Amino acid sequence: MILLMLNSFLGDVIFRLTYINPKVKATTSRTLNPKEFPTQINIPEKEQEYIKVTTNKGKKYALKKQAEYSLTGLVVAKNTNFFLRDVMRSKFDDVCLMDLGLVWGEIADKKYVEKYLKFTSKKTLGAARQLSVKSNNCQMPYKWNYVSSHMGHTHIIPASINVMSAMLTIKKYDVVKLDGYLVDIYTDKGEVVALTSLSRSDTNNTSRGYGACEDMYVEQVQIGNKIYR
Repeated sequence: MILLMLNSFLGDVIFRLTYINPKVKATTSRTLNPKEFPTQINIPEKEQEYIKVTTNKGKKYALKKQAEYSLTGLVVAKNTNFFLRDVMRSKFDDVCLMDLGLVWGEIADKKYVEKYLKFTSKKTLGAARQLSVKSNNCQMPYKWNYVSSHMGHTHIIPASINVMSAMLTIKKYDVVKLDGYLVDIYTDKGEVVALTSLSRSDTNNTSRGYGACEDMYVEQVQIGNKIYR
């Protein structure tokens, strides 16, 4: 057990040292607005392309583009601390390197979230990566159906080391903008690893995304006025 824990600790150190010192590629004067609803343009099946990715450990995967996707939101949870990263690593963990819990619309306000909601992003012992939310106040002004349709658990597949390095600098209650694609994930042998959600209104594991989560290939991230690619 001690060796397993040491292996996991060293794996986490190597992971974090791989993604450091992000470089700003551009700046903008445009203020991010987390009140906006995410934009999604579904790609017709005949036009869906594959993105080939190779992990740090040399494993190969194929990402099938399902939709162009852009999301501006308030960060309410973040997770890169996956239980025993290098011991209980799944194929999904190989590809999706972190999770962000994001909210938008009227609930995308730090004061509102702190007063009424508690979000937690974590990996369970069963290897599922989940976003949970609880209410701190029964007098919450927005109903649960509004909250559930204005929140998302986005599994991040970075397009570059620089994008991932920038993602790791994100803090709770930052407002960020992600641009890229919603993708289905396959092994290089065509085996299904995960299917992405394509709706903001699905809420459980009967959805296309198994848990209503978005698997996103992120080509660009904006944090404040800084843009990383």
